[in-house]
Amino acid sequence: MRTSGLKKASRLFKARKYTLVLQLLEPQVFRYRQNFQFYYLLGMSCLNTSDFGGGYSYLQRALDLKPMDINTLAGMAVIYLKRGENAEAIQHWFQILDTDSDNKLAKKGLDVLKKYSKQEDLIEYIESGKFLTLLPGSGKILSFIKNIVITIIIFFIIIISTYYFYLFFIRNDIKRPEIASVELSRFGPLIDDSAKSTYTYTNKELRKLFETIRHYFDTYQDNLAMREINRLLLSNADNETRTKALLLEKYITIPGFTTLKNNFTYQEFVKEPELYLNCYVIWKGKLSNLLVTENLISFDFLVGYEDEKVLEGIIPVTLNFGARIDTTLPIEVLGKIVSTDSEIILEAVSIHQYQNAQ
Repeated sequence: MRTSGLKKASRLFKARKYTLVLQLLEPQVFRYRQNFQFYYLLGMSCLNTSDFGGGYSYLQRALDLKPMDINTLAGMAVIYLKRGENAEAIQHWFQILDTDSDNKLAKKGLDVLKKYSKQEDLIEYIESGKFLTLLPGSGKILSFIKNIVITIIIFFIIIISTYYFYLFFIRNDIKRPEIASVELSRFGPLIDDSAKSTYTYTNKELRKLFETIRHYFDTYQDNLAMREINRLLLSNADNETRTKALLLEKYITIPGFTTLKNNFTYQEFVKEPELYLNCYVIWKGKLSNLLVTENLISFDFLVGYEDEKVLEGIIPVTLNFGARIDTTLPIEVLGKIVSTDSEIILEAVSIHQYQNAQ
């Protein structure tokens, strides 16, 4: 089972589906704690999704297990270049050349530092994102087989273009068919007058709210959709309408640091906690009371306290994946707000630590 999991992750990585690699592997860190390939795939996937803090943690562990791996050294060099620690980047590229004197990535990295010798030019180069071409496997040359596949796909698209053109104009309102299939009854009341509710709506307002939820799904604003699902569940809607809303909830997708839309602030959450249950947020702060067990990591998250000036609030955080955490450094948490039997907590999906408060 372990081998098949890594094989699937390798296939996803080769297909450049880095977010799926992270979702597949991060929950299994305790199972693969001594596996080099596991940490390498996680680290490189983090870098390709712009999570350089996570990339550093995973690749450093990969180097612990395989100290002179060329591709891992190349990934670390890119991280140091991004941080502005050029001496460390150069050192890693020279380590690569000591093993492989013709390594193109290492030579290209050294050439970049020569070409952009002025700091402002180097910063502009990095901010453009071009430095990511220094990562292993990030080149743009496609294999012969991939070219054939792409040619077939293009030909197929041309053949059926008329059909899709028609479909777009006839059903352009339906972007996620699984969402479009969940509909309210066209006739009849949607209200339960006996329901205990935070929000009270008319039939017309409930129908409008339900369509708003579907609109958010259609525009891939799942976080807003989840908030409005909660609003409907907290309303005077009847059981059938609530059930339809719960059917939509299962289509919420797990975001990453770079893909989360419509982040909610801690202040918004505190005003109406129940309205934001099962929503995803990215909050910065510091941590205290770190507890690490074999299967779980937990801590108290001091939200907004990353610069140790203003404490917005404290919320418990749990991680069911392994991570290196420095209690002295600020931390950024991507997590899901959930309710337990006794309290509301943040279930971390991913974390990022950085040297200085941003």
